[in-house]
Amino acid sequence: MVNSGVVVVEELTPPAASPRALRHARLGVAASSLAIAALGLVVVIFIGYFVVYLVYARALFAFPFDYDQGEGFELYDAVRLARGEGIYLDNAQFPFYSSNYPPVYRLLLVPLVALFGPHLWVGRALAFASSLVIGALIFLAARRLWQPDEAQAASSRFGLLRFLIPLLAGLAFFAANYVYQIGPLARAHLPMVMFACAGIFCLDLALDARHGTPNAARAALGVGLLLVAGFTKLQAVDALTAGFAYLLFRHPRWFAVALATSALVTGALVLTLNTTTNGQFWLNVVLANVNEYDITVTWQTYGQWLRLQGVLIACSALYVIWDLIAAARARSLQPITIWSLYFLTGSAMGMLTGKWGAGPAYLVAAIAASCVCTAGLIARIAFCASRALRQASQGVHGATGDALGSRAYIPALAAFLAALVFFWQATLNVHLPTRGRVFGTIAQLIGVSDSPSSYPPYPYYDSAGFTQLGHLLDPADAANGWAMVEMIRDVEGPVWSEEAMLTLLAGKDVVTNPTQLLNLSKSGMLDTSRMIAMIEQRAFGAVIFRALFYPDDVKEAIFRNYYWARNFKMNGFDYWVLLPVQPPDERSSGAASE
Repeated sequence: MVNSGVVVVEELTPPAASPRALRHARLGVAASSLAIAALGLVVVIFIGYFVVYLVYARALFAFPFDYDQGEGFELYDAVRLARGEGIYLDNAQFPFYSSNYPPVYRLLLVPLVALFGPHLWVGRALAFASSLVIGALIFLAARRLWQPDEAQAASSRFGLLRFLIPLLAGLAFFAANYVYQIGPLARAHLPMVMFACAGIFCLDLALDARHGTPNAARAALGVGLLLVAGFTKLQAVDALTAGFAYLLFRHPRWFAVALATSALVTGALVLTLNTTTNGQFWLNVVLANVNEYDITVTWQTYGQWLRLQGVLIACSALYVIWDLIAAARARSLQPITIWSLYFLTGSAMGMLTGKWGAGPAYLVAAIAASCVCTAGLIARIAFCASRALRQASQGVHGATGDALGSRAYIPALAAFLAALVFFWQATLNVHLPTRGRVFGTIAQLIGVSDSPSSYPPYPYYDSAGFTQLGHLLDPADAANGWAMVEMIRDVEGPVWSEEAMLTLLAGKDVVTNPTQLLNLSKSGMLDTSRMIAMIEQRAFGAVIFRALFYPDDVKEAIFRNYYWARNFKMNGFDYWVLLPVQPPDERSSGAASE
């Protein structure tokens, strides 16, 4: 039976079967054993992907500087909050800084920063832990799609399937290139997806038809988690849309109550934040994120996502179509499951990847949903095969025994199909370092050891192609970072730096949030006069550039008043250290004294 997307797969051993049926049963046992063995080998492959993920995370925990631009600024928000200071400031006033995200991830970091200090590994560990929770939620959601009856519960093969297929679904999340690349970064996206998936899961449990009366407490918890996701990052709108649509389809009265309550709570929080920050919350979190848009980038991102996740995308599309057909037959929207809705809304979120400052990470929620939908599709196919054989067993002229014997093949069908689907997906997600005793050997075995690096000069291969994320770091990267920190310590006054960790580790406060200043400037919402005045006065002891993400007039003022002093290479980027130009009178007096 199918209830709320939950599939019950039947396996019966014929009580009084013909010799032919018994032969089918024995062959079915052998076939299912071979298929489950194949499934186990695919699990080993995905465990290998997870090990690569762990190695990458461990390497990032040990690297104290920004690996991805923006990590240090998210940590600095928590530092300011821990000191009782605001994070939504006027960018036109010194220190020309403001956060551009909602506060939840920062608030979660506050006690960790208070305990361990302002270190990036704190933020990375929290995001990494969030990814583990997402994997666990995928496993639990997929496992709910394999609920056996009493006879099947005693079957060891169905017991293995109920464990291995959900396990593969969870591991497939970590194998996805996008998840691997951003999972251990000190960014708010994975915590947002964690809260979103938890909310979706709670709503699925709350309105599960198998439990009879809907559970109001679980539904309230689900809606609450979705709101928390929204206040972690605005991209949680995909989960909010899916969750409220599901409520509307299954329980319209609860939908109305939840929508009204959520609107009141959200409005009150936004109004409070906006009032206490003199309007800076709305300006920096909402208006500043309405950036220039390039539809070409969107199509390129969708194309890459389809190339990297094509198998799970196809399976999820079939799962959604299955739901739509069931809805059309029932002339009701109730058969549409929440994971179908979340896959659709998460996929639609990819339309925002053409926005400047966005990226493929916007599709991580769709990847999580696709893992669940794929497990659900396999369960449904197994159910349909079982149902067809059950109907045949009700026939005449001795068909019963043969049909019941043939049903021994159902576990083999499900295991083989899962092994094929996930193995095919695994071949699309190849990413690993290509040097070292272990990884070098694996890279040779799979034929990528001589492939061009996905991020030269680091020995790293990624089927995504060129990517600035995912590679392991060289010891020289950290050494050059500490050399820049020493230079910063030696100068007087604040330092204008394009990355936050360099100044934080030097014991100085962070000045500016470059991409935020650039976004506001492009929209005509930034007054740069005060910062340019301080630059003209050479009030900053040094300037550090990496990508020149500042308004043009600010960069022009810096180049007039600061000179290039030294260049450092870190994580594949050139870091320019600029020092103040000596005033003419000081230069002339210095020459006279000589």
